[in-house]
Amino acid sequence: MGQTFQWAGRYDGDSANHLRIHQIINQTDHPEFILIGFCSDEGVKRNKGRIGAASAPNEIRKQLANLPVHQQMSITDLGNIVCENGELEKAQKELAEQICTQLSKGIQPVILGGGHEIAFGSFSGLFSYIRKFEPNKKIGIINFDAHFDLREEDQATSGTPFLQAAKLSAQHDQIFHYLCIGVGKHANTKILFETADQLNVQYILDQEIYNENFSEIFFKIDSFLAQVDEVYLTIDIDAFPAYLAPGVSAPAVKGIDLNHFERMFKRIKKTQKVRLLDIAECNPIYDQDHITAKLAAYIVYQYI
Repeated sequence: MGQTFQWAGRYDGDSANHLRIHQIINQTDHPEFILIGFCSDEGVKRNKGRIGAASAPNEIRKQLANLPVHQQMSITDLGNIVCENGELEKAQKELAEQICTQLSKGIQPVILGGGHEIAFGSFSGLFSYIRKFEPNKKIGIINFDAHFDLREEDQATSGTPFLQAAKLSAQHDQIFHYLCIGVGKHANTKILFETADQLNVQYILDQEIYNENFSEIFFKIDSFLAQVDEVYLTIDIDAFPAYLAPGVSAPAVKGIDLNHFERMFKRIKKTQKVRLLDIAECNPIYDQDHITAKLAAYIVYQYI
């Protein structure tokens, strides 16, 4: 693992009101946020999806670099974890170890993927940290995604991470708390809905979001958040419609409107329970004018 990205961008000056992200990143050994790239689409490949997401982390960084700094912030870039020779499980373990290490330092990791196989590495890292340092805390997963990603497979893929998380929780007698926002009936088989029900997964259908019944949506989100102490927030970029996110592993026919997403995202963030954010499934090979990478960078920017 190492720093492979050279932060650079437009230069308007050195005064505080001229600064952009590329000018303030990597300026401290004690940052509030740390970026980690997860260069993998092995899980997508195993899931028979279209590969290309492994190159996303640096593309997202390019779009993040020029965004303006409006308030004091401290960010360090730790570089990329690269899945090599198809060794996904090894890469997930390395990611989990890095996340646990950074959390133990009081730093919030922001992980740039990569396929949604990133999710098991991310969850495992937070899970390890909580077991080691805060064993009485309850973890909740919130996933913005059209797909449950609860598939039962012989090996890990981009479609299995939350079933893996459920099994890891069960191994340690922990309740599995999972809320999936934006679920499409057209995007999940009947068995996946049955699996979700068996695991007591909570979910908000894409149709509920289209109907803009936000009093009910916020009630579901707030009720979920009340059950947990620490939140792992994961955002699959294919949760957005194809005109907003053309460069993804599995483009959405419908998807969540960005304004609707921001209302929910801000409400979740406001609780200050989010300890870990990751972005998944940005695929630069199929992007158009960097639209999808810009969306991913925008979400990271709004978070930090």
